Amino acid sequence: MVAIYQRTESFFETTPLSKIDDHEKIVWIDILQPNEEEINQIEILFNIKLPTKLDREEIELSSRYWEDSRSIKINSYFFVSFFFVENAKSHYNESVSFVLQDNILFTVRDSELQTFDMMSKMLLSNPKELFSGYDIFMQIFDIRIDRDADLLEYASRESDEIRKKLLWEPDGHTVDLLRKISTMQEFTQKVRQSVFDKRRILTALVKSPKLSQPIKQEISIMMKDLNSLVEFITIDGNTLDNLQNLFLAQTNIEQNKIIKLFTVASVVLMPPTLVASIYGMNFHFMPELDWHIGYPFSLGLMVITGIIPLVYFRKKKWL
Repeated sequence: MVAIYQRTESFFETTPLSKIDDHEKIVWIDILQPNEEEINQIEILFNIKLPTKLDREEIELSSRYWEDSRSIKINSYFFVSFFFVENAKSHYNESVSFVLQDNILFTVRDSELQTFDMMSKMLLSNPKELFSGYDIFMQIFDIRIDRDADLLEYASRESDEIRKKLLWEPDGHTVDLLRKISTMQEFTQKVRQSVFDKRRILTALVKSPKLSQPIKQEISIMMKDLNSLVEFITIDGNTLDNLQNLFLAQTNIEQNKIIKLFTVASVVLMPPTLVASIYGMNFHFMPELDWHIGYPFSLGLMVITGIIPLVYFRKKKWL
């Protein structure tokens, strides 16, 4: 699907690919899940080479950003979380390609992304001061950075809830809680990857001679926002690591309590067992066998020898 946005005097409108008549009015071409025919048609019509799916998935910096005399090509990660997207089965980073050429922004993606939906609604309802593809690109990145900040705030709130469960809920130490900690660690790691990717891209982009000074100043502001997000991610990642260690420590404490209980029970039962073993020996000459109180005597002796270790443990505050 291809959505073409062109600017009139005071607003933006969308137009089908078949009805393009003036390239000067076009500022953004959003290409979602394109087929080969759509790609070929756009490349011929605008004399451009769009990145392939393999190009979008490359991880080295030289493949994430490159620039020639006519265009700037960027591949950037956009984080998708199953917490907020129903059809997502895991946290992952979706690669999106941006091509800036002749003041037109070309975006190529394989998934529906909330950032682009928000950008489309903004253009059609409140276009602001957006006159070129560079302005659209900066606005998309600004929306995405704000979204990443919201995701990190969500992660921070979830970390606080996990801490409360660990410290104040007696039944909080469950496998589900450990699984949630692990999920939040993966969540934070993917957001971190997305934020670092954008910082690297903007660092390279700000050096481009194709950008105007106002856009470079806007990039500098975005870089400050990204740096603050990086610091936040570091703190949140350390918090989740500490929560995982706290969970494991408290699990060890609970296990030690159980082992301690069995140890005390074993020690308490050892003296009565010894008494029972002595009087269970089948020797012929045992004076206690002829006592009328021999049986009550042996039972009382077993009770006393069992109570003595308990009293000792209580005195030592081991119980």
